[in-house]
Amino acid sequence: MLDKASRESGTTSATVRKYVPAALRRSKTGRWVPTKSDRYIRLLSLPGANGPVIVRARGSKEAQFASVYLASLNRWRRTEKPYELAPFHGKKVGGFELITASRTLRALDDAGLLQLDSLYASVKETA
Repeated sequence: MLDKASRESGTTSATVRKYVPAALRRSKTGRWVPTKSDRYIRLLSLPGANGPVIVRARGSKEAQFASVYLASLNRWRRTEKPYELAPFHGKKVGGFELITASRTLRALDDAGLLQLDSLYASVKETA
């Protein structure tokens, strides 16, 4: 599993083990498998009041929560049903409070600032 994933990413399994050792463990058969979660920091791009904001998510669970939020925003964009955003009201990712107000999101969408195509921030966005 690790060998295939590392080849697809253009690297080696040794490099992956070197840079993210806490995200891997040995299975009973001796193969390297991913852990259920990790605490590595990820830079994510989330909708902010004035456009996309770069946020530091602490761990895979927080990044997964942000991913579910973006999926809900995509559904909200199609239907504009407020129940899509209700589970995220008052929640934060990396200390940044997620936007759930329909009025704010509509204004961002009308201005072309609601970008939901990519969760992870690109290198040029962080520089």
